[in-house]
Amino acid sequence: MKELLYGEHPSTVSGVFKNSLDEIKKKVFWETNSAVKRNGNIDAKQVMPKSPTHDFPEGITVRTHRMKDGLTSAYFHGKVTRKSYGSGNNITYFNRVGSKMIVTFPMTSQHNGNDYSYSFNGNMPKNMSLTEMAQILDYIKSELNEMYDNGN
Repeated sequence: MKELLYGEHPSTVSGVFKNSLDEIKKKVFWETNSAVKRNGNIDAKQVMPKSPTHDFPEGITVRTHRMKDGLTSAYFHGKVTRKSYGSGNNITYFNRVGSKMIVTFPMTSQHNGNDYSYSFNGNMPKNMSLTEMAQILDYIKSELNEMYDNGN
């Protein structure tokens, strides 16, 4: 029987659901910054250079917008396909993301002292359950707490 978290009822667990921390870590990529580089819990293979969001890989990419207060978002990208327009020497390639959801993490602003909660924007990838997404967010949040110690 699968391990269940949060007292979850067995009938609500999907067949593709995996809750192993090792499996979760393989799906999450971290955009590089000094806090990510210092975090020994993050595998160097999961750290990617700074890049535009349309170049983020399929899966989950974590980007910190402001390190001073730990303002961070996780980008859940569905299937990424490569498209093109033009022809011959004038052909241009671009990535198209099937679905994208951006989750901004809770934080306390040092500027005005306001507390902010999770903010969700977009469409979750079809191959992901809500429970799996919650576990991924819990993992990311625990790493953010280690890196920024800001009450995330």
